[in-house]
Amino acid sequence: MRPLLTSMLIGWFVFAGASLAQSPTPTGGIRGRVVAREGGRPLAAAKVTLTRSVTKETYSSETNDKGEFEVGDLPPGSYVVEVEAEGRSGARLNVLQTVEAGKTTVIKRPFELEAERTYSVIRGAVFNERGLTMPNVVVTVERVSSTDASLKPGKAGTTTTNGAGEFAFRFPGADAVYRVTATAKGYRSQTKELDVQKREARNLAFQLEPEKARP
Repeated sequence: MRPLLTSMLIGWFVFAGASLAQSPTPTGGIRGRVVAREGGRPLAAAKVTLTRSVTKETYSSETNDKGEFEVGDLPPGSYVVEVEAEGRSGARLNVLQTVEAGKTTVIKRPFELEAERTYSVIRGAVFNERGLTMPNVVVTVERVSSTDASLKPGKAGTTTTNGAGEFAFRFPGADAVYRVTATAKGYRSQTKELDVQKREARNLAFQLEPEKARP
């Protein structure tokens, strides 16, 4: 009887051990929402990244059409939550979110992402016929066309060169064509046209020639 009992006990321990090995580790989840700062419009396809504070493991998901996200199968622990969306500034929760086994942590306040501010830059310098920089030259910029319908054609800005003969303009980031003119008393005006891409900085150099003296 004793060998039979021993065999039964061994079999039970083997079965129990196999069952414990196969049982999944309890996990939890995090749920939240992402919206535009202006107007609270839901942001779809925003990327959500969760980083476990101890192991640095990362888990990611995307928001649905309602701006909602839920990341499941997370091991219990503390997580850093970060959100980013195309054309918008990213956001990160300053407070770690705690995940408990069998529970879903709900982030009550939605992430509010503001529109990313991008700029195009036109900068340069003006020289005279001898290659010396020219201060106080009037530089005017006209917008010829743009892919952004809100940026209308027409005069876009005027400035004067500084003591080093330099100038600079900053415009909302968009693909556009600009016409730049440098004007100085006693010199012929010079105009240049250039394509400027979104977030691009373009450099220009003008060399002005003196006006011919009238006979």
